[in-house]
Amino acid sequence: MAMTAIEAVKRLAPHARQEYLEAMQKGDALFQQHGINTPLRMAHFLAQALHETGGFRILRENMSYSAERMVVIFGVGNHSAAVTRAEAESLAHKPEQIAERVYGLGNPRKARELGNDQPGDGFRYRGNGVLQTTGRGGHKRMGDAVGVDFENHPELATDPEHALKPALQEWTEGNLNVQADRNNINAITRRINGGFNGLAHRKQLFNKLLPLLSEEGQAVDPDMVGLEDPEVKQLQQALNDLGADPQLVVDGRMGPKTRMAVRAFQSAAGLGVDGIAGPITEAAIELRLSALRGAPNLEDEDG
Repeated sequence: MAMTAIEAVKRLAPHARQEYLEAMQKGDALFQQHGINTPLRMAHFLAQALHETGGFRILRENMSYSAERMVVIFGVGNHSAAVTRAEAESLAHKPEQIAERVYGLGNPRKARELGNDQPGDGFRYRGNGVLQTTGRGGHKRMGDAVGVDFENHPELATDPEHALKPALQEWTEGNLNVQADRNNINAITRRINGGFNGLAHRKQLFNKLLPLLSEEGQAVDPDMVGLEDPEVKQLQQALNDLGADPQLVVDGRMGPKTRMAVRAFQSAAGLGVDGIAGPITEAAIELRLSALRGAPNLEDEDG
């Protein structure tokens, strides 16, 4: 017999906060409302939630970063804050100052993006809840959508009565059930995270969750479930056109052979090798395809 969502969470997150466990116990109607009603959809949702909250242990983002960690996450070339080494050393383990520098008025570009327009907004509206809602704008938007005043009361985003609401609203707004049905964890992660941070861990969680949530005795290959993904088929065909060796079966499934082909392309193109077909890799593939299509056909010329 398949486990329920709360049973799977307790199995994989034995130290989960009570607030999250209570929210999960009361969450059946909300999950149904947002269409998270299959093992595949639930596995993808929980994989993201468990990663974002450190196994349902984190209510709010911990901004007490060391200088070294700050440079990695918010440093020059890694984040719009472009925190320098000297700044990082002066801000280390000062949560409110760090939050204001990277999310608040100390980083005007990010502040506008997040809707943080008042002093202190960076810290007050730091990552919050199941999918770590960030920014005054995000709290207001989620609150308006679900009828809870998260803007003036951000603490409600981790109250058991409301904790699932902003996360599920974000999921629905992102049309992520469609991506879950296609088993596209890359697209889901990019929507939730804004990039691919922690993708490997999210994938590990998904691989553990799906068998727990599926019917007992049912063989489950986490790479081969779900519908064909047209974007993955397009990627596979492009890699084949560029000489993938061995050639890929164009089946719309992001399995190990496709990831290996992506790594091979990245290596040949001088890109960072991670097996993720993100925007930079996609642009490089398109550039190579354009060059290939534009190359003269020597046989035709000789003829």
